Order: sequence, then C-alpha cells, then structure tokens
Amino acid sequence: MHYIEITGQPCAGKSTYLNKRVSDKQAFFLKHRNIKKFFYIIFGLFFLGFSRSKVLFFWSMNENGPIYFRMNIFFNAVSKFGIFFYLQSSSNLSQQDILVDEGLAHLPFLFLNSDTVKVIDFISPELQKTNVHYLTVSDLTLIEQRLIIRGHKRLKFVLLSSFVARMHEIEINLLRYYPNLCNQFKTFEDVTSF
Repeated sequence: MHYIEITGQPCAGKSTYLNKRVSDKQAFFLKHRNIKKFFYIIFGLFFLGFSRSKVLFFWSMNENGPIYFRMNIFFNAVSKFGIFFYLQSSSNLSQQDILVDEGLAHLPFLFLNSDTVKVIDFISPELQKTNVHYLTVSDLTLIEQRLIIRGHKRLKFVLLSSFVARMHEIEINLLRYYPNLCNQFKTFEDVTSF
C-alpha cells in the first residue's frame, strides 16, 4: 500500500486528479466528509496530545470568521492527524494506493493568519512518512476565475485578491520546503486538462 496525500491551493485541480486516479482503478480514495470524521477527530486528539492540540486550537482561533467557522478549522486540522494515525496504524489495509484528499500536507492552507514556516515545522515529523502529490497552477488569474465560479468558504471573510495572494505565498513556501521534508514529493502542473 502507498499512502499518498493530494494537495495544492484551492482550484488547482485536486478533484480532477483524484477522479482520474480512482476511475483508473489505481487507488482507493479516502475522503473524510462523513460520519468517520468524528472518529478521525478522536484519533487525532489522541495522536496529538494536549500540547500539540493546543497549538492547532490557537492557530484556528487566530483565523478570520465567526467562532463556529474557526472551530470547524480546528476540527478539520485535528481530523487530518486522525486520518494519518489511522492509516499509519493500518499499514496493510489494501494492496492499492490510498489517496487522501487534503491530508496533513494541506494543513498550511488552513492557517492563513499563521506563519507558514511554523506550520510546516509543526507537521514535519509526519511529512517524513508521507508521500505527497502537489498540484500547481502558475496562472493566478486562472485561480481567481475558478474561485469566482466555484466559490470558497473563506471568501465570506477574506477579499478574493487577498485570498489568492496568500494562497500563492503559502504555495511558494511549500514548494520550497516539502521536497526535502516529505517521504516522496511530486508536483503536477494544472491537471484540469486531463
């Protein structure tokens, strides 16, 4: 089994990439938007312990938006650790690749108001055990157009231009550090044309 996280800034083509891989029967696609998310949160809190959970909580509360939105960011972040813990504990679940949509490697994109390098440092122990497929789109105008069409929850609290600029800034840091931190790191340019 190969555990692969798919990440990249919003509207980079992650869903297109995942659908292509799954339709080719190359992978089992683990999406964490169901009842299992509750268990992933429990696993994540157990895995992180109090001190690391507290860091995620602080970063979440530093984000823009109402309290319920910031709490959702916290639970989303914790569940990523739960999925990581679950998959690392169940290493022989399948002979197929297991693709995780927006796993731990995606964490810096959750924390817009935190220092990206500190977030990367926080997850570096886990990244050393993680294979990452990173999707890039160099045309920021295209990203803006896709965000206008598809929308994004953050755009309720952040201007579109500021959001795109911050996502690009985070991406620059990830592309700089991830190749040396991840177990395996591959980039793919604008896969929406598959």
